[in-house]
Formats: sequence, structure tokens, C-alpha cells
Amino acid sequence: MDKLFFSPALALHIGCGFILVAVGLAPILSRKGSRLHRTSGRVFVGLMSVLLAAAWVMTALHFNAYFAALSATATMTVFSGARVLKRKRPDLDPRQRATALDWVVTLGVLTIGAWVLVLVVQGRTGNKAAVSAALVYACFTYGAWDLWRFIRPTAWPFSPNLWTYEHLVKMLSAYGAVISAFSGNFLTFLPTPWSQLWPTLLFQPMAVIWIAVLAARRRHAWSPA
Repeated sequence: MDKLFFSPALALHIGCGFILVAVGLAPILSRKGSRLHRTSGRVFVGLMSVLLAAAWVMTALHFNAYFAALSATATMTVFSGARVLKRKRPDLDPRQRATALDWVVTLGVLTIGAWVLVLVVQGRTGNKAAVSAALVYACFTYGAWDLWRFIRPTAWPFSPNLWTYEHLVKMLSAYGAVISAFSGNFLTFLPTPWSQLWPTLLFQPMAVIWIAVLAARRRHAWSPA
């Protein structure tokens, strides 16, 4: 079974990961809404989908709590970050609200995250306890947010621009997960768990600052002359 599935899945996972380290920069650096941004974004989501499919195959064959936590968080952010583009204006179009697919994936990933957290509490994650717990809490944060948005799609803090901020935060987090895995495996001169945690410490504040800048620009654009 390992020879038939695990080794090809590992090769596919590593190959996609290397490509994504470079490809993921294009949507970040390109002008938002441009053809390059949309095309590179689709490529990023497609490659992430292949990478995560391979990751779940490997997790099923050889379970590892850290790998499961990383895969769960990355799945949540990639899936939700892409799906929110179909839920831009739930106030105007009821079809732009959560579907059964959104509920199933979100609840499924949260269940896996809860299982990993139990393993962390039981001390069954070895030297990856800190980073595994951090990933699970991130998964819970995104999942809880999405569940609230599914239940009350037009309630606070909804605004016509909310989808932009959600997309930005989640896709940056997905790219951060790629960098986290890359750093943990190849930047071995960094001490554990910082070799896996530094991308989160970089990309999450970056997302907050980016959102603040966008919000300030929009307020300025709408302010009276």
C-alpha cells in the first residue's frame, strides 16, 4: 500500500510545495482584480488542492498529528478563501450564501482539528505540540468565523467589502502554511518550533496591516471633498 500510494503522494506533495513557494507570490504582488492576479490565484488554488489531496492521502496512510493540523488549517483557508468569492453579496442574492458543501467541509475540518487538539493535550504529538496547537487554534478561529457567517451572513460585521478582507486574510494564511512547511523541512538552522511558526508571525500581521490600509483608502475615497 505504501509503495502504491504513499511514495507517489509524497513526490506530488513535495513537487507542488516547491512550485507554490514561487507561484504564491504572484497573487500577492500583482494588482488585485487584474488578469494576472486572477490567473495566478486560480493556479495557486489548483496546486494547493493537489498538494492537500496528497497530504490527506499520506495522513491516512501514516498519521502524524502535526501534519494533520497543518493540512486541516491549510484546507480551511484555501477552501474558504476561494469560496468566499462566491459569497460576496449575500444581502443582495440569497444564492450567494453558504451551501451544503461549505457546511460539510468546514465541520469536517473542525472535527479533525478537535481530534488533533485532544492528541496535543494527551501529549501524543512529541516535539510538535506547540506548533500543532497553534495550527489547531488557527483552524478553530477560521472555522468559527465561517460558521457565524453561514448562520448570519448579513449580520455584523458584514459590509459590501467584507469578502475582500476575508479573501485576503485566508489566502495569505494558506500561503503562510506553504512557507511554514517549507521552512520546517528545509530551514533546519532555525530552532523548533520557530522554524514552523515564523510564517504565521509574519503573514497574519501583514494581513491586518493590509486590511487597515484598504479600509483607510476606502474611507478616504468616500469622504466628502
